[in-house]
Amino acid sequence: MNIVAYDVKRTPAGELDASEPVVAYWLLNGEMERREELNRVERDKAYGVEATPGDTAGTYFLVFKADRKRRLSVRILNGCPAATTSIGGRSGILRRLFIQSKEDSALPKVEYVELFGEDGDKGKPLYEKFAPGK
Repeated sequence: MNIVAYDVKRTPAGELDASEPVVAYWLLNGEMERREELNRVERDKAYGVEATPGDTAGTYFLVFKADRKRRLSVRILNGCPAATTSIGGRSGILRRLFIQSKEDSALPKVEYVELFGEDGDKGKPLYEKFAPGK
C-alpha cells in the first residue's frame, strides 16, 4: 500500500521553514526508503497542502487540497512540530490522518478522511471521519 506522508520542514535553527513549512510525498509500499514526490494532479487536487502564515510568529495555517474547509495550525510545541485542528468538534493535536481515495481516470477522488488525535488538555483520544464537501 502506498502512503502519502506529510513532514514539517525546519530551518537549521529548528523553526518552521517559511518557504515550505510542510512537504507531502509518497512512501511506496509504505517503505521509508522508497520515496516519490507527488505529481502535479495529486498535489493540486487531492493530497497537497497550502500553507499561509498564522496569527503568531512561527505558526502556519494549512488547508488540504481535498477539503479546503478544514484548517489546521502547525507550530513548534515543546520543541516538536505539532498540528492542531478540530477533531470531532473538539480542539486537539492531530496524530494521524487517513485519506481513502479512488483513482478515476487520471484524477484521484477523495472518498473520506479520518482524523486521529488527542485532546490537548486531557490527552484523551479524538476521532472523526468525514467525506470532504459534504
